[in-house]
Amino acid sequence: MLIDLLDDAGLPGHAFLLPGSNVPVRLARLGRSATLVRFPPGWERAGRGHYLAGEEFVLLAGELRVAGITYLPGQHGWLPAGTLRHSCAAPHGALAFTAFAGQATWVRSDRDVPDGPAQRTPLESVVIPRGGLPLTPHSALLDTPIPLDRTAEVITVPTWTWERSALIPEGRVLVRWTP
Repeated sequence: MLIDLLDDAGLPGHAFLLPGSNVPVRLARLGRSATLVRFPPGWERAGRGHYLAGEEFVLLAGELRVAGITYLPGQHGWLPAGTLRHSCAAPHGALAFTAFAGQATWVRSDRDVPDGPAQRTPLESVVIPRGGLPLTPHSALLDTPIPLDRTAEVITVPTWTWERSALIPEGRVLVRWTP
């Protein structure tokens, strides 16, 4: 089943208030750990804290600010477990594909110690070395089809379609193995 991530109108979903945020976001579950999140205009999280699991996301539309970093459409973000989150906002709204590398437990805190640096990668323009570009412990960016030994979540760049498959389509893809 192929899902167009930018045409999320047909996906079931529900309102969800992220810890420390001002208004609910809209969540639509895609896979075991993958979610499509619609941030409404004016969304913000003033509270400081971190998740106990790493989070990766691809911003599909809008603008998302997380801990001093502004993410724009087509950019991939990786925030390892324990990464301090502060000053989060989507002033004009945003749409993001998100996935956690474990249980998404929020811990409110003013003093956090990240276990690695946050990353921002432009998926459409980054140079991919032979064999692929590892982005997180569970994902890689590929531009050459390779056989997979198991089914993975695949996002095709720049059409922004998502599917679970063991076959990699032609072109640039983000492959995410479910933990």
